[in-house]
Amino acid sequence: MPYMLRQRLTTVGSLSAIPTWRYKLPSVGSYTAFELKVDCDRYQTRANSEVVYPLEQMIDKIELVEGGSRALVSLTGSQLDALNYWTFRRPNPRMYRQEGATGNQTSLFLMGGRDFYDTDYGYDLSRMAETYVEYSHSIDADAAEKFDASDHTVTLYGWRWMGTGVPTFRALLRARQIASWTTTGTAVLKTIPIPVGTPIRRIGIQAKTKDTSPGGTISKIELLVNNGEYSPATVTSPMHWMMQEVNDYALHNVLSGIDYTVGAEQTDVPRWWGYMDALQGNTYGAHTSEAVLSLGITMPARIQNQTTGNKETLFTYSGYGFQKCLRLGFDHDRNGADLLQTAGFGSLDLELTETAVSKDAAVFFEDILSY
Repeated sequence: MPYMLRQRLTTVGSLSAIPTWRYKLPSVGSYTAFELKVDCDRYQTRANSEVVYPLEQMIDKIELVEGGSRALVSLTGSQLDALNYWTFRRPNPRMYRQEGATGNQTSLFLMGGRDFYDTDYGYDLSRMAETYVEYSHSIDADAAEKFDASDHTVTLYGWRWMGTGVPTFRALLRARQIASWTTTGTAVLKTIPIPVGTPIRRIGIQAKTKDTSPGGTISKIELLVNNGEYSPATVTSPMHWMMQEVNDYALHNVLSGIDYTVGAEQTDVPRWWGYMDALQGNTYGAHTSEAVLSLGITMPARIQNQTTGNKETLFTYSGYGFQKCLRLGFDHDRNGADLLQTAGFGSLDLELTETAVSKDAAVFFEDILSY
């Protein structure tokens, strides 16, 4: 009988002088996923209430590159985090803290299969050309509000089928960013061509500006086949779409951490959600008489001490649209009956109506490659 082995492949530290780290994967083995565990201490206790850096935002790009040129994964840290959220229906494990010399950690997964135990989809390295994991980051110098570059460690694990009767994969999942831009105005149309020829599983639209939501970046989303012959998906309210998605996919949409509130100022918490549902804060440690104020549902989400003095605050944060990402999903049916089959399309375009000027946005998608 086959069994799954979570195998540590390597651990590397001292990455401050290596903005892009590469690791050559084995030439054999059937892996459903590769896991990157990233660990780094805060360099300095938070002093700026408006500057907040979760660890995944310091990861500029994670790639899985086959044959020197074909990218099977090419996403930012936050985009891969969102893709994992859609896969596992919960946020990845993480530690978030803002006091100096305290630990921050996150796990990110490069998924070749639909889950860890997929017997149909995955990375069969014996049938793939020479393949590398590439990790590009911005943790390259000690900096206030950020991380201790000398403490930066990455551990790579592989989820590998072992034993007798190891499954033979018929396909693998591929995920890539295909557009990143800044909006130019109100009601401006932005058209992004989507590559065709393979079954598409998911298309993600990400809002990246600190003080706005996905709807504050893009007001309408429409997917157009053959220059408008028909539309497989149309979204007119990003917020309502994301709220419904929680029910459709049974998503867990709660995260927590320990932040550091600066005096009695309003202090930003990580921008993990496109729309905030609820935010609750309590002083961390033996501060039983002190209160923490959660400030409404505005963007960005903030907490504030009711008394003077810096202190750590434990917060719980729920919302919709993880990492400010909206999904157009063709991934409900395990057998792939609802995949967007694009092999016969002449063209596939994502038409986005911009909401306002100077808002950063990106588009990424996941499709399926047959062996």
